[in-house]
Amino acid sequence: MSIFEDTLDYYSMNNKLTNSNIYYKTIFALSILIINLFANSPIAPIFILIFCSILTVYVAGISKKFYLTFLAVPFAFAFITVIFMAFFFGSGSQIWSLGIFGWGVTADGLNRGVLVFFKVMGGFSALAFLILTTPANNVFKVFDDMHFPKIFTDLAILIYRYIFVFLDVTNTMYNSQKTRLGYSTYKSWLRCLGELAGMIFIRTWEQGETSYQALAARGYTGELNFVHVGSSIHDIPLTHWVALIIFLVGLCYFIYITGSINVVPYLIHP
Repeated sequence: MSIFEDTLDYYSMNNKLTNSNIYYKTIFALSILIINLFANSPIAPIFILIFCSILTVYVAGISKKFYLTFLAVPFAFAFITVIFMAFFFGSGSQIWSLGIFGWGVTADGLNRGVLVFFKVMGGFSALAFLILTTPANNVFKVFDDMHFPKIFTDLAILIYRYIFVFLDVTNTMYNSQKTRLGYSTYKSWLRCLGELAGMIFIRTWEQGETSYQALAARGYTGELNFVHVGSSIHDIPLTHWVALIIFLVGLCYFIYITGSINVVPYLIHP
């Protein structure tokens, strides 16, 4: 069974920051995410990654093992991006040659790859802070209050809900195939994978019909209604607003003074 199925909601509802003002956490995370996009040097995204990780693990009390596992997927994709950009998106002389087809790593390509890598990890760490410290229904309620298009909010709720349902179905079917000696050979692996994909599609279709009928029976008229009891944006103390503004301005200044500093050449040519 996937760790995301049982522990994501558990940690979001059982951490030291669960009852903190959801609007404050959302503004904090989204502001950092936006500022992170304007960085031209990996130094600021590295700082964001470390800072948000400290908040998530040590302040909120999220398990280190779970947090690292949660970051594993974006880390893998970002690392692949570094490799491709180092080989194919750089200009100038090569600092390392592969020896075939003239392929090689350029300092410019490697710098671009490292910048993208840390911007991805920095931005995701900001979102991870919000996701892991806030129950999903509260996050969706904030987006609804911000007047996001209703259809996007409703789709996000349904997608989030049924991701875990289908992970459970997939896991159950996969284990069933394994107990019947599925995936034992390459031919068996291909056949079982095809059967699994086909059955997941059928179950998805059936679950969609069942869900719509259940919603219709409860008076569904095309919009999902939110019930949220707790903090509001008016409950945020003035001192918290001041602290947030000072931090964000300081972060913007830090991005400005670091400019386009590239760390890779210094690592390669000390």
